[in-house]
Amino acid sequence: MAQGVILKDVNKVYPNGFHAVYDFNIEIQKGEFIVLCGPSGCGKSTTLRMIAGLEEISSGELIINNKKVNNVAPADRDIAMVFQNYALYAHMTVYHNMAFSLTIRKIDPVEIHARVMKAADILGLIPYLNRKPKQLSGGQRQRVALGRAIVRNPIVFLLDEPLSNLDAKLRGSMRKELMQLHERLNTTFIYVTHDQVEALTLATRIVVMKDGYVKQIAAPKEMFDKPEDLFVAGFIGTPPMNIIDGTIDPALEYFTHDATGVQLKLTEHQSEILGSYAGKQVKFGIRPEYVYIDEKSLAKFKDSTVHMSIDYTEYLGAYNLIYAKFGEDQFIGKVTERNQIEVTEADFALDMEKAHFFDVETTKRIR
Repeated sequence: MAQGVILKDVNKVYPNGFHAVYDFNIEIQKGEFIVLCGPSGCGKSTTLRMIAGLEEISSGELIINNKKVNNVAPADRDIAMVFQNYALYAHMTVYHNMAFSLTIRKIDPVEIHARVMKAADILGLIPYLNRKPKQLSGGQRQRVALGRAIVRNPIVFLLDEPLSNLDAKLRGSMRKELMQLHERLNTTFIYVTHDQVEALTLATRIVVMKDGYVKQIAAPKEMFDKPEDLFVAGFIGTPPMNIIDGTIDPALEYFTHDATGVQLKLTEHQSEILGSYAGKQVKFGIRPEYVYIDEKSLAKFKDSTVHMSIDYTEYLGAYNLIYAKFGEDQFIGKVTERNQIEVTEADFALDMEKAHFFDVETTKRIR
């Protein structure tokens, strides 16, 4: 595999015995945009730092461009890292910030200038080359940090929450710029974020982590549509997936909500995959995007319609988020009603074709 990155059974254990990363395995092809995401403390930044050489690998193998690099110095790994805090030299101009790493490597000055100007052109930084970081906006500083990485022509770009210091509007525009930059450079990006929106919009594949373990590796659509377990189902998607407790009836025809006794008719496929769960408790999940209140949907999904009281709604212009009560469980519908919804109760239609069932003990999706 040319110019790829492989992690084989990579572990990180600190001297105090804390096990930060467990048996991390992935093969990253050249040109992929891999996003490591998960809550704080899940091990995503530690994994990135092991790839960069800033953290020692306790066990396992790290292979970059067909070469084992466990004991190779960071400067010799042919990677470039972009940090959350930009890490720019305040006394240097944009030009010299971008040129610095090449200068200390004693690259020919003509080559340095050509690389800096090419990166500045890609990132729209040519008008700012003589400015110092304090004269730049947050987004411009982040582009300088990216430019400093680009001039090195690395095999792999490592990005550690590079957009977290930007406001929401600027994060959106920078996501677009990162996507375009990745397409233009055709180089491997490994990106760390706690923001699952960034993960869904940027990644060719997402790695979701929790407590040091990899929970799932998949393309964004697959992860959204087929979460591996309850954690991934709740972490990926905004708002998160609705999860309620219930029982599969012995005849494999209905899911019955434990708290209310409401029955939802299973599809033929669901009856097949739930065969060993007849009469047993399961977790039922459905994303808010597949919950409806319009008359057409209520007629279409009449066998999976539930009357619920509404706690409150959030009007977001193109759609409403409806926070309802399914017994004592909170239930969210993301409906494309353009007007504000001001009712206190309503009938909700659930598209059972899009529903998931999870094993109570293992939390794994039943399939």
